[in-house]
Amino acid sequence: MAVKNVAADQERRDQALTACCMAAVAESDPVLAPARRSRLLMDCLAVLRAAHQPERAAQIRMKEFRKGLRGPLGPLLPPASGRPDRFDSMELFDAQGLARDAVKDLCSEHLVPLAALEQHWSWPRVRAEQDEQRLFGFMRRLAPEDYRHARTLLGRHAAGSVRELSRQWDRLWMRFDFFESVADWPWCQVDGWWYPCPVCRWPMRAVRSGPQFDVRCEAHAPRGVHYRYTPSGGPGPGELIGTGKAAVPVTPLPASADHLAVSRPVWRYGTLPVLLELQLRDAVVDLPYVELVMWPGEQRPDEYDLHITVAVPGKRVRHWRVDAKAWESVVALGAALTNRPALRKGLTIVLPDHQQSEQHFLAAQVRDRGVKVTTVSRLVSDIEKACGVVR
Repeated sequence: MAVKNVAADQERRDQALTACCMAAVAESDPVLAPARRSRLLMDCLAVLRAAHQPERAAQIRMKEFRKGLRGPLGPLLPPASGRPDRFDSMELFDAQGLARDAVKDLCSEHLVPLAALEQHWSWPRVRAEQDEQRLFGFMRRLAPEDYRHARTLLGRHAAGSVRELSRQWDRLWMRFDFFESVADWPWCQVDGWWYPCPVCRWPMRAVRSGPQFDVRCEAHAPRGVHYRYTPSGGPGPGELIGTGKAAVPVTPLPASADHLAVSRPVWRYGTLPVLLELQLRDAVVDLPYVELVMWPGEQRPDEYDLHITVAVPGKRVRHWRVDAKAWESVVALGAALTNRPALRKGLTIVLPDHQQSEQHFLAAQVRDRGVKVTTVSRLVSDIEKACGVVR
């Protein structure tokens, strides 16, 4: 069996094991509302079924799932392809019917945070957390030069044909395994075609609206990246008409297996922040008296994203240590920053311009940590003023 197939089988087994652990924690929580427990168990059962071959998946019903959680896990898990492990004989509950401490340890080892178990997160949220942690773990293991190169690639080459992606990612291509086939994403396909966002290059979402489709980038629609698609009625792509101020022409691409895109969590927490960082860099790099370092730091390269210095002769040297954030929810971002144990004093958190109305809420959340919050345009304006540039 090919190494790639063994790795894929192991990933399915790992996901099934994680789903069983999450279900066991929910089963042993005496205060969890029955309706919410049922939803979570259905969520975990769907993950477990997806890990099995179709004929076996059809046999696993809720009754068998709940019963199987109370005994050795072997009957619930897909078979191990590589080295045998001990999980077939593992039991998740102790004699008192409570989830064993080892369950939380297993989840932690599979990148499931403790909060996910205590708060009973949905599986999509857990999977997003896993992908985000895997991404940052991969990036931290890279040499500084490769780290900076990979960050740039995340921003510039997050989707495309296999041929083009492998050429751009070059020596990192075989090490970066966060790409998925666009053919498996029906939400971005219209008549067998998909459209890359002109800003981030990631697939835009297509939603039927009567006989037509609304096609828009989830992240950049507020900047005017949205279109209206009319089917052609024939074999080729239909007509895509821009309906927003930033809706420049884009070329349709076939929704085939040889077109890939980074997973949604990697796009959300990897690609989008990098685009903000590059946007900020391009806006200030040519200003007088500016020195700029992208992704500085050898020991902790992800502590912040840009170090901008303005040294005007005869004036006090100004520094900005910038951490760009592209979260959908500023409330969730505030909670994440509040819970981060090490948050550099003097850090400047930069948000996209369309979140300007929300920056004051986030600023209040992190003010006692010595952190400032602004938007891309406001920071560029502050740097221009420090340089003596008047627009």
